This record gives sequence, C-alpha cells and structure tokens, in this order.
Amino acid sequence: MSQDPRLDTIPRGNTSRGVHQAIIEYLLQSGDTYDGKTMLDIPCGEGSFLSSLRLFFPNALLRGGDLRKPNNLADDEFSQIDARHPFAVFPETKFDFLFSISGVMEFDNTLQFFKQCRNHLRDRGVFIVTNDNVAGIRDRLSYFWFGKPKQYSLFVTQDQPTWKVIPLSNMVRILQDAGFQIQAIRYVPLRWKDWLALPLALCIYPIQFFHMRSTSTSLPSTLTHEMYPFCSLLSRHYFIVCGKRTS
Repeated sequence: MSQDPRLDTIPRGNTSRGVHQAIIEYLLQSGDTYDGKTMLDIPCGEGSFLSSLRLFFPNALLRGGDLRKPNNLADDEFSQIDARHPFAVFPETKFDFLFSISGVMEFDNTLQFFKQCRNHLRDRGVFIVTNDNVAGIRDRLSYFWFGKPKQYSLFVTQDQPTWKVIPLSNMVRILQDAGFQIQAIRYVPLRWKDWLALPLALCIYPIQFFHMRSTSTSLPSTLTHEMYPFCSLLSRHYFIVCGKRTS
C-alpha cells in the first residue's frame, strides 16, 4: 500500500520533527475512519495537531484545551485551562482519544495531570502522550561535554519557560501510578542527521542490552524491549499509547 501523500505535508507544530506524522500514521494503521469519535488535545498549543487530525479524520469530534485559544478552533471547541492545576473540560463529553504532545515537560504535577486526563477518557479510551527522548546518543554526549541534554538550556532565567527532564522509565511509572496500562511505545522515525551517531550506537547498544537483560524488574519483558530498542539511542522523541487500567 502506498503512503498517503498528505502525510508529508503535516506541519511540525511545537514539538520535534515527525512527531505529529508518527501519531497520525499510528492511528491510520487500524483502518478506522474515527467517524464520530471524540478527541481531545491538551495542551493544544497553536492547534496544528488538531488541524492534522481534522484533515485525516474530518468526521471526528475535535476539542482542545490550553491557556490560549488557537485560531483554528471555535469557541465551543476550546476550553481554557492551566494544566498545572486540576481541570475539568467539556463535562458533557467523555473522550475516545486524548493526546498530550510535548506538554509534560512544560509544567510540574505530572501525576496529577495524568490522573485528570484519565478522568476525561471513556473506559476503553486511548491516551497518547509524547516526550523528548533524553537517553539518545546526542543527549548523552551533550550531557557528558556540557552538563545538559541537547535540547535544554544550561541557564534559565525567570522569564523563560523551564523544560522538565522526565526519563522514559519515570514516564512509564507515573502513567502506571495514574491508573494507565501501557499498550505500546513507539519512537519517532529517524532523520538523516540522527544516523550520524550510528557508529557510537553500535558500540553502546550491546552493553546496554545485556545490562537491561540482567537487571531485575517486575515490568514485562515485552514492555522493557519497547522502552529500549536499538533506535532509542538515535531517535529524538517517542510516544506512549495507554489505556485505562480496570483492575
């Protein structure tokens, strides 16, 4: 099956390159048109991801929440919220899908935020959350030489946003504590620049793999392998697909 040419026109938005496209491709894999399905993006930023959802799934019910309303949403499609605090949006609606793209690094109270998101999902709803991958070769080298992950500033003043570093292992733990069950972890496809770190990744991964195999954990092996595949040393971003844990 040939790739939909519209996928190459998806805007980057306020996240890493390719994140929006990777999520849309994941949704398309099911073959569902998502007609009538309710979808909430929070925080929705400038609304670029919602525009992409509308392009591919025109009959889905789309909603957004953030500090400021994007221009591409009507008043009744938007709820003003501060995700640092407990929130209730669109009380008449339980959502089939809830997305949080590159949002959790922008504020504290991550566990509280995830619990609020869970409250807005249907029982069989899907929560997709993304974050920067700070375990890749680029960030390891940056931290070794400069004392900071690649995409973060060494100095932050009071009038600048702070970007909270959350390793993948912590993300998984917080999601589980919030009542979610991890269904899948996917890394964003590599850009040509990412392949420049391949020689070093080939040296490091065998050591990391055997360390992972020898480390005792209660997590299922299928999950640990999805957390740290070879591409985790090269990819800049990942997304986690979750469902509500019922027991």
